[in-house]
Amino acid sequence: MIINKYFIYKKSEVKNMTSQGLKRQVKWYVSAALVIGTLGATGLFGNLPVTYSMAGPAAALVWIVTLLFGAFAAVVLAYNFTIWPDKAGAEYAPVRIALGKIPGAIAGWGFYINWGTAGAIASLILGRYIFGTDPSTFLHRQLFAFALVTIFFVFNYFGIKIAGITQTILTILKVVPLILVGLVAIPFVNLSNFHPFWVSGVPGVQANTMEGMLMLFLSAALIATWSTYSTDIFASIVPEIEDPEKGIPRAAWFSVVVSLAFVGLITITAIGVLGSQMGTLSKPLFQYGQIVLGNAGEILLWIALVCGALTVPNVALMSASRVTYQMAVEGDMPKIFAKTNKYGVPHWGLILIYLINVIMIFYTAAYAVLVAIVQVPWIVCWFLLGVANLKIRATKEWHEKAIFKAPWWVVIGAFIVGLIGFGYCYAYGVLWGWHDIILGIVFVLLILVIMAVDSLVSRNKK
Repeated sequence: MIINKYFIYKKSEVKNMTSQGLKRQVKWYVSAALVIGTLGATGLFGNLPVTYSMAGPAAALVWIVTLLFGAFAAVVLAYNFTIWPDKAGAEYAPVRIALGKIPGAIAGWGFYINWGTAGAIASLILGRYIFGTDPSTFLHRQLFAFALVTIFFVFNYFGIKIAGITQTILTILKVVPLILVGLVAIPFVNLSNFHPFWVSGVPGVQANTMEGMLMLFLSAALIATWSTYSTDIFASIVPEIEDPEKGIPRAAWFSVVVSLAFVGLITITAIGVLGSQMGTLSKPLFQYGQIVLGNAGEILLWIALVCGALTVPNVALMSASRVTYQMAVEGDMPKIFAKTNKYGVPHWGLILIYLINVIMIFYTAAYAVLVAIVQVPWIVCWFLLGVANLKIRATKEWHEKAIFKAPWWVVIGAFIVGLIGFGYCYAYGVLWGWHDIILGIVFVLLILVIMAVDSLVSRNKK
C-alpha cells in the first residue's frame, strides 16, 4: 500500500498511473461533495446578513431562487458530461466543443479565476472569524490562510482519493449541523419577521414598486450567487469519477437537493428567528444558534463554518488544476499542464494555482484586483454554457449520445439564467459603482485578444 491504509492506493495502482491522463478513482458522492461542501461555506455566515441588509426578509427568496437557477447549470452539465465523460473542466469542455476555441478559453478562464481564487478568499475569511479583524492580527490571518492552502496542496498532490475523502468528511461535518439547527429552529420562527417582505437597504431604491423590487433582487442576487452558483463544480473532475454515465447525473441531482435543504432551512429560519437583527448583529448566525439550541447551537454552527470553509481551498486547488489540464489537452494551454504525476494528479496546474493563492494571501494588491475582476468573467462563463447547450441540444448526433438527456425547457432555462447574470452586473454597477464591472470586462477582452492573436498566428503557420 502507498501513503497509509486509510488512503487506498495499491502499489499496482500507482504503477499504472502514468502521465497519459486522469484516472477514474473516486465515487460520484465525492463529486457531489465538491458542491455541497463549498456552497454557502462562508457565504451563509457572511453574505446572508449582507443580502438581508439590502433586500430585507426577501433575502431568503433571493438565495433559494438563485440556487434554483444554479440547478439549471447542474442539470445541463450532467447532460453534457454523459456525452463527453472523458472531459474535465466543468463549463470549459462543453463550451470549447460546441462554440470553439475562443469562447472555450473565455469560459475556461472565467471558471479558473472564480474557483481558483476561492481558496485564498475562504481561508482569509475563516481567519477573520478565528482571529478577529483587528489590524494587529493581519499577519496571523495570512499565516493561517497560507497553512490551510499548503495543507490542501499536499493533500491534492498525493491524489484525488486523499483530497476526495477529506472533502466528503468535511462536507458531512458541515451539512449535518446546519440541517440539525435549521430543523430545531422551525418552532422559533416568528412569521411577523417576514413582514414587510421587501425592505430596501439600498439608497434611492423603493421597495414598494416592481422596478425597485427587481433592482433589490438583482443586486442581492449577485452577492448570493457567490455561494449559490457553486452548482457547477461537480463537473470539474468527471474523468476521475467511476461509472460517470450514472454517477454524474446522481451527483448533480443529489448536490442540488441537499443544498436546497440546508440553504432553505437556514435562510428562512434564521430570518424568521432574528428578524431585523439579521442585518445589525456582527455574527448573526451564531446568535441564531444560541437562541434555538443555546451554547450547543453556537458550537454546531462554528463546526459548520470551519468545516465548510476548509472545503473551499481543497476544491479550489482540485478544480482549477483540472481546467488547466483540459485546456492543455485541447491545445489552449502549454502541454506541460496536461502532465500528471504517479498519483494521477495534473501537478503543474496544481502548483500554478497554489502559487496564485499564496500570492493573493500575502500581497493585498493582487488579492484586491483578482477579487474585483471575478464577477464579469464568471457571469460570461455561465452565459456561454447556456449558448453552448442550445447548440448541443439541437445537434442530433451529440444529443443521441447522451445517457442523461436534458429536455428543451431545461436547456432554454439555462440560457435564460445566463442572460439574467448580466442583470446582476448591471444592478451592481448602478448601485455600487462600475469599477469592478469594468475591470471584469477588460479581463474578458484581454482573453479575447490573446486568443484571437493566437488563432491568427496558428493559421498563418499552416
